[in-house]
Amino acid sequence: MFTREVVPSGPDLVIRAAAKRDGDLAIHLWRLTLLVIGVAGWEVIARLKLIDPYLISSPVAIASRLWSLLRSGEMVGHIYVTGVETLLGLVIGAVLGIVLGMALALAPRVALVCDPFMVAFNGLPRVALAPLFVVWFGIGLTSKVAVGASIVLFTCFFATYLGMRNTDAALLRGIKALGATSRQLLLKVQLPFAIPWIFAGLKTSVAMALVGAIIGEFIAAGRGVGWYIAFAGGQFDTTGVFAGLLVLGLMAIVLDVAVALLGDRFMRWKPAVET
Repeated sequence: MFTREVVPSGPDLVIRAAAKRDGDLAIHLWRLTLLVIGVAGWEVIARLKLIDPYLISSPVAIASRLWSLLRSGEMVGHIYVTGVETLLGLVIGAVLGIVLGMALALAPRVALVCDPFMVAFNGLPRVALAPLFVVWFGIGLTSKVAVGASIVLFTCFFATYLGMRNTDAALLRGIKALGATSRQLLLKVQLPFAIPWIFAGLKTSVAMALVGAIIGEFIAAGRGVGWYIAFAGGQFDTTGVFAGLLVLGLMAIVLDVAVALLGDRFMRWKPAVET
């Protein structure tokens, strides 16, 4: 099967937009159906005690607990703390990773020298490093941001580096032959080619930044969704644990959608691909 790039216009563009809306609606309906079936099945299992409700709680109990936490403002405070930690870790790690990836992609010899060190640092488990960050930066915001940023940095670094290095070599040679400067090559060719790779790394990094913040809160914190989950687990409060996990899932979805929308905005120049 072959692919060809097509730039739609006129009636074809209207038809394609309508088809896309219909396809998106069908996908949303399937997602809603799966969600309803899963939640209803869970509630039935809990009510019939096919599995001890103490172990799995129930959707109704979890929703009730979450509503009471939100109404009292307690969970709102935890969400704010974890959200700030996650966003700072994502932004700091992404900026450092993208800049470092671009720098090493433009300096292949330096990249060859640094390669084993980058791989070694990336292989270090952040759970093991988190206590060190707490010792270095204390139990406040900084240590959680450092954990998240350390994970995001390497994800964005490798995505950016690979995107820059996979730029079409023939295209680069042709544009160089036309007299393009190194700056023009970077801004007009290499960076646009790397943008899809960069945003693929960012979409992965969203979850990683959230995981980093939660790891830090598990180890040393007084507030945050991760702290609440750890506290509820220590009290053998299954409903509280599931309520915290539900909040984390919703936070991950919101951040993922935000990064996807940002990526669509930066990649509007890409033509549609028809199969």
